Amino acid sequence: MEETKERFEKTAKEYDDRIIKIIPSYNDMIEALTNSIPFSENKDINILDLGCGTGAITAKIKEKFPNSHVTCLDLAENMIEIAKFKLKKYDNIEFIIGDFSNFDFKDKYDVVVSSLAIHHIETKKGKKELFEKIFSSLKDGGAFYNADVVLGSTDFSTHINNEVWKNNLKKNFNEKEVKELVSNQDKVDIPSKLIDQLKWFEEIGFKDTDVTWKYYGHAVYGGRK
Repeated sequence: MEETKERFEKTAKEYDDRIIKIIPSYNDMIEALTNSIPFSENKDINILDLGCGTGAITAKIKEKFPNSHVTCLDLAENMIEIAKFKLKKYDNIEFIIGDFSNFDFKDKYDVVVSSLAIHHIETKKGKKELFEKIFSSLKDGGAFYNADVVLGSTDFSTHINNEVWKNNLKKNFNEKEVKELVSNQDKVDIPSKLIDQLKWFEEIGFKDTDVTWKYYGHAVYGGRK
């Protein structure tokens, strides 16, 4: 996680512009994540945004759920500073600098969301333990949805996903830049199979688990308590 922090600290200011080039479907993905939240728009709900980055998810949430209270957690201080600036027009947002893999889930939430963050956890055990903590932190009827990089069910499907991603990169980056991006992905991205994660959710106790959006190697998925 320390290597991830250093990389994100360095790229925080250019992150928003760059992420659209790296993941062309990014806006559709975060829109799907926001639309997956199973509450009425005027509801006063308590939300935790794990690995909030520059606040893109929280901005979408506050637009749709203006009465929500959102806690934004990220391990990169520069990311939090950008998020504070981006979200300054909204009320009821708390910012915490910290690592979600050892975060103390002392409060109860109606919704927990995360985007492009949990796949950095190095082991399957670590990911499942985080999902267990998230489940425990949810109120009855609460929901968790994750927008993240995922592996396919087979090596073949994962290969197809990766090839589509690389071809999309070539539209926005030169050959050297594409090689660097792929190399960085291999170093710090440790995604798990989507099918495995859905199984973990059910084992933990989540109900109504489902995939609400998917584009090759990126997906929005989750469930309710």
